[in-house]
Amino acid sequence: MKISALIPTYNRRGHVQRAVQSILAQTVPVDEIIVVDDGSTDGTAEEIERGFGDRVRVIRQANQGVAGARRRGVLEAKGDWVAFLDSDDEWTPDRNRILLEAIRKVPADVAWIFGNTQEITDAGVEFTQFGKHGLRVAEAVHVVEDPLSVQYPWQFALLQSSVIKREALLELKCFSENVRYTEDRLAGIQVACRYGFAAVPEIVTKRYRTSDLSTSSLAFAMTCLKDRNLWAEYYRAEMEAFSLVARTVRRQPWGERYAESVRGLCKERSRMGESFRRLLLQQFRFGVSGKSVAFFCAAMLGEPGIGLWRKAAATGRAMLSRFAGASGIAPNDLQK
Repeated sequence: MKISALIPTYNRRGHVQRAVQSILAQTVPVDEIIVVDDGSTDGTAEEIERGFGDRVRVIRQANQGVAGARRRGVLEAKGDWVAFLDSDDEWTPDRNRILLEAIRKVPADVAWIFGNTQEITDAGVEFTQFGKHGLRVAEAVHVVEDPLSVQYPWQFALLQSSVIKREALLELKCFSENVRYTEDRLAGIQVACRYGFAAVPEIVTKRYRTSDLSTSSLAFAMTCLKDRNLWAEYYRAEMEAFSLVARTVRRQPWGERYAESVRGLCKERSRMGESFRRLLLQQFRFGVSGKSVAFFCAAMLGEPGIGLWRKAAATGRAMLSRFAGASGIAPNDLQK
């Protein structure tokens, strides 16, 4: 099985070398390394070519966003499986060997294999993705019973810690939606609706969330609310994903999750001063609930109604948190 390593990048001249070096340092080498430079203006592509020569294939394109860069990498790849790495992260040295062995052991319907991810901040190693959210993988290779369970609500099968069948991504037209954020989860849910997933217990990727990345990282922009448009993209991607599951796998609870994403997008458009009333009816696509009717009535009043909805929601969350604290129950458990 041939593995293509794909790195989408944009203005990461000072960081992308770490990502490339971690791929070149693999105990079992990949078959090709492709860097898709998504319209960088800081000399990222030239820096890679100077530093790595013909060991890395650099593809330049006009800026299309991360989904467009991922899509281009998949189209250009020659491997049977593709392995993404974000340009500010790095693989652990034995990652490719571990995942190649897993490929040989899984059933033919498995199209996505993932390992654990280590999160690194300014304070050092913070946690692992499996440990933080409670995923236990006791076997050397574990075939997941419900593939959707490793994409929602917690995204265990992170793109940068996975190998994915290239033909599955092409068949499902993944990364074609041109969303700027959470394109990875959308692709994961698209594949999970059709194919099997498997997990290995080892840490295969180090994901950096250090402050030196804050000026150029979409993750920082989302977390710090720097870009309201990213929140709109987030809800749009969630709508695409939940609609797909509700149509092809099971209607509920995914239909209500779709409606919740519609409401989120309406609120973001309201914050940005954009029209949202025509979007309101989409929350009834997979059924009617008291919450969707109440939101419709509030939102029809425009921004004042949305403001009242926000205040009511904040009050409800505060009451839930106080009750949870008094009873010793986690707020998330009460919400379930």
